[in-house]
Amino acid sequence: MIEGLFTPRDDRDRSKETPLAPGKPEAASSNQRTAVEVKPLTVSALASRINETLTAGFPDTVRVLGEISNFSNRTHWYFAVKDAGAVLNCVMFAGRARSHRFVPANGQSVVVTAKVEVYEPQGKLTLIAEKIEPVGAGALDEAYQRLVAELRGMGWFEPERKRALPVFARRVAVITSRKGAALADVLNTMARRCPGVEVCLIDCLVQGGAAAPDVTRAVQWVSLNAAGEGIDALLVTRGGGSMEDLWAFNDRSVAEAVRNCRVPVVAAIGHETDVTIVELVADARASTPTQAAMLLTPDREALRQEMTQNGRRLYLAVKRDLVRFREGVASNGRRLAGGLRERLGSAHTGVARLSTRLERCRPATLHAKRCAAVELATARIESALRARLRESRHTSAVTGDRLHAAQRAALAGASQRLASASRQLELIGPVSVLRRGYSVTYTAGGRLVRAPQDVKTGDPLVTRLAEGRIESTVGKSQGAPLPRAGPRRRKPADDGTGGLFGEPEPTKPA
Repeated sequence: MIEGLFTPRDDRDRSKETPLAPGKPEAASSNQRTAVEVKPLTVSALASRINETLTAGFPDTVRVLGEISNFSNRTHWYFAVKDAGAVLNCVMFAGRARSHRFVPANGQSVVVTAKVEVYEPQGKLTLIAEKIEPVGAGALDEAYQRLVAELRGMGWFEPERKRALPVFARRVAVITSRKGAALADVLNTMARRCPGVEVCLIDCLVQGGAAAPDVTRAVQWVSLNAAGEGIDALLVTRGGGSMEDLWAFNDRSVAEAVRNCRVPVVAAIGHETDVTIVELVADARASTPTQAAMLLTPDREALRQEMTQNGRRLYLAVKRDLVRFREGVASNGRRLAGGLRERLGSAHTGVARLSTRLERCRPATLHAKRCAAVELATARIESALRARLRESRHTSAVTGDRLHAAQRAALAGASQRLASASRQLELIGPVSVLRRGYSVTYTAGGRLVRAPQDVKTGDPLVTRLAEGRIESTVGKSQGAPLPRAGPRRRKPADDGTGGLFGEPEPTKPA
């Protein structure tokens, strides 16, 4: 069965069209064919025209759906595609076959993308195949591309997210089928390169409908138990196959488990031309299981060479350090000797200084020094006392003269002040008032009598005059007081004789 675009045939008059080949005579019209004989063509010319006609009448490529038969895998791939009504021969040249990811098998339904040509030497119609897809691969490819676009948009393929592989893994978990050839390649490569790396095999399905859940559970188990089991890295691998065979590793759940795994993941699925989603999500991708094992295990010979070089570098470094240490010890010894000599010299100087101080601090030396100091102090005190005595005598004479003069001046001033005060007292004192004819009357108790109401009949009175006093008795007193001659004067201080306004001396009873 042939699918694709074809150029439809028409029923127009072919005699009016351009000749089929340049240089050839034009074909006779339908009216002339009976009268004019058509020139015969050679087999090669007819085959060439058929080929040209097919090439011009068909598009560049057609897609043919059929069943593979008589497949021969030599330098080129020779096979036929057939259905119930026809068979077409096909060939895929070596250049295409080597880069093709799918190897067909007899009886398999496929879609062949090819060019339609006629193989002129044998006069056979041949399809030059460019691509062979198993039936259903187109839908799988569409689903694959859709999931790749989604995960790329989520950033699952970004290089910044991927982790570095361990330099020297102690234990590597391998998820694959125990019966697959990929496991043997991994074990042989790891044993040859570095037998010290331990392998933890997790046997699971790698093909079929149950493979994706099985691989997902295995990856999740490794992620949860990596720390307890001492697993440093994970290898997910299987051999080659068709897209259907590898489809379990294009499952979203498997890709998510690989992305969330807690240890670095290396994926090696199929052949070099096969790229699965698990490989895109993994931290590293290897084209084959052998290459994956090489990524996870260091080369034993390279390690030995590196250890030898490191040992040589370590020996040279230790040797250099020893030389520097010896030079440092010698330099420190010289500095220490110089320091010790300097310290000994300082110590000798200190001992001499202390000896001198000790000599000065001996009791006999101190006693003699203190006796000399006492004698010197005594002489200084005696000299100072004599000087002070002389100075005191002179000062006393001068001070005595000054004191006598001051006393005389003070007495003269006091005499003058006393005479002036006496004169003032005589002028303003109560005695002078009494001498002008006034008198002061007191009760027997010494209370001043200012009004008749201050006394009653029969009370004894004492009247003070300028010259002496008079004692009397109240006979009768007037009720109204006499008018005062002027404003009341302030009571003067007592002059010792009773005063004009002061309290009189108590009188003795008559």
